Amino acid sequence: MDSLLPPILSAVGGIVLGPILTKMTGGGTTGGLLGGIVGGLAAHYGLGAAGINVLGDPAAGATNVMNIVNNLLEGGVGGGVLGVIAGMLMKAKS
Repeated sequence: MDSLLPPILSAVGGIVLGPILTKMTGGGTTGGLLGGIVGGLAAHYGLGAAGINVLGDPAAGATNVMNIVNNLLEGGVGGGVLGVIAGMLMKAKS
């Protein structure tokens, strides 16, 4: 379960922040939601591969409070960026 918690938290961060930022910029909700999920996971795996950990200590484990906050924030940022892009591409044409 410890190996599944960080990607799940990153996806949740993207799910929360992706549609919010997409609606603030006038994009479509579906693109914001899908972009939020994919962006959150991409940010998690990309930062993990680069060895970048902004908050917390990776050696402390996935259930450390600062690592949980780190995973939520990195998912939110990645999901927000990709959610805005996908929301703009998938918005309703009027």
